[in-house]
Amino acid sequence: MASTRRFAIVSILLGVAAVALPYFFGTLAVLALGGVMLASGIVSLLFVIDVRKQGVPLSVFGPWAQIIAGLVVLIWPELALWLVAVFFGGGLILSGITGLIALRDAGIVNPPLLRKIGLWASILLGVLLIAMGALGSAILLGMVLGVALIAAGLHQWREADLLL
Repeated sequence: MASTRRFAIVSILLGVAAVALPYFFGTLAVLALGGVMLASGIVSLLFVIDVRKQGVPLSVFGPWAQIIAGLVVLIWPELALWLVAVFFGGGLILSGITGLIALRDAGIVNPPLLRKIGLWASILLGVLLIAMGALGSAILLGMVLGVALIAAGLHQWREADLLL
């Protein structure tokens, strides 16, 4: 029980740190992803090479692509963060536009004001995220990571209470 509470406290403190320093933790998360991609690509390549020695014709394209992508992310994390900003921001924009079109095509005389505000906010947040680029997505990733760590820590703390 004591170790569960210690892990909960560490998780909550890391979450608070991630919320306080979102750019650092967002970049750190992308670097961790790059490391995992690189390690996974190396393991996959070793597996494919071993299977090819046994006479099974497998392509090495996938593992090499994963290794190269992992190296690129580790060397240039801002590129990965920029791509996250473009894809996520573009998704927010498209979601808002399609929602507004659906409201218009539904023929509702007075659509809910909060729904319209939410759709316009989605469009504006998408534009803001794309305009901020790598910085915006690093901050977003850091904030999401921080909230997730805090929630996990609180959940662990409650689990420790149930063990009593």
